[in-house]
Amino acid sequence: MRYGPLLCAVALLASPAWAQQPRPQPQAQQPQQLGGAAWYRQQLSDLAEVLGGAHYLRILCDGRGDQRWRDYMRGVIEREPEHNAMLVEGFNRGYRQEESRFSECDRVTRQTEAELRARGLRVAQALSARAAD
Repeated sequence: MRYGPLLCAVALLASPAWAQQPRPQPQAQQPQQLGGAAWYRQQLSDLAEVLGGAHYLRILCDGRGDQRWRDYMRGVIEREPEHNAMLVEGFNRGYRQEESRFSECDRVTRQTEAELRARGLRVAQALSARAAD
């Protein structure tokens, strides 16, 4: 099933962040303007970026031993090998973005990770809903 890893994302990303109000994220193109394969690629790229940012924040707060989001990203790449380069690029972009913003773990850092989880959940739900169509 092509969307299997994305269905898992719904369960994996579901957390207390579900009720959080996320900050708006700028996007070059709105998803509704994209169709088919372009929409899918954009959503995968967004998911990878979220996972990269969440990974950085997680290891900043919980130590390098916490590889939850990197391991999840590996699973997405294994299931979507044709998008490998794009996924790695998105993950690294998200990681670097949060690395440039945060150098220590505090309440804001934890809140930002929760917001990223909520955003990732929305992306995963959109992909899952599309798969169900």
